[in-house]
Amino acid sequence: MPRQARIISNSGIYHIMTRGMNQEQIFKKEKHKTKILEIIINLKEEVQFDIIAYCIMDNHIHLLIKAEENELKALMKKMNIKYAMYYNAVEKRNGHVFQDRFRSEVIEDDNYMIGAIRYIHNNPVRVGIVKKSIEYQWSSISDYLKEKSDIISHQYAKEVMDLFKDKDEFIAFHDIDDNNIYLDTKEEEEQSRQNIISNVLEKYTDKNLITDEKLVTQQRREELAEKLLNLKLITYREIAQLCNLTVHRVSEIKRGKEI
Repeated sequence: MPRQARIISNSGIYHIMTRGMNQEQIFKKEKHKTKILEIIINLKEEVQFDIIAYCIMDNHIHLLIKAEENELKALMKKMNIKYAMYYNAVEKRNGHVFQDRFRSEVIEDDNYMIGAIRYIHNNPVRVGIVKKSIEYQWSSISDYLKEKSDIISHQYAKEVMDLFKDKDEFIAFHDIDDNNIYLDTKEEEEQSRQNIISNVLEKYTDKNLITDEKLVTQQRREELAEKLLNLKLITYREIAQLCNLTVHRVSEIKRGKEI
């Protein structure tokens, strides 16, 4: 099967994710995380790019990058080669280190970019490594709280921080949920989808004081179906099962919304 062509960002901003081969924990040790950051910083002398956000997990890395298409490809190629050479040498192994080519998502909207920054910083929270994103050492959230960072763009850091009253508000922003699915491993993306659906269901039942499924009226079930349709994350069949409706009725609700 031919590779799907990579979408080009009009803004030049991309959310990048690359992971270890076969989910290997290629960044598990602190010296590994330190090394990949060192490589990225040093590559600024060879490639033109700006880092807006990052998070290094044990088996994958997130980067929010501003770069032209060719520069982005050059950056990721050089980064992967340099890190693979280092990792194979120190771990006394051979073969591929990264799984396939890097995955990317274009960022065209400022609000979505801010959400992506929050999502990237919250990676270690979602998997239970820390309770608050500020507690994690290997993401750019701490860089945003410094006067100057060696890795993230001063320009973008200032633009982001200017959106908030102060540093406390920026930190508190990371506790807010949204209903977007951001680029991640396939497993994390599916978990995010399930979490969003669960949150919508919980908020709806709490708001309407629903404690027993048998007490839910047809109107309530159809209202809930409409909310789930708005997510654009779930199939008609899944909505029908969750709301105790027919697939045909869910389809009618959708068509009614479009009229």
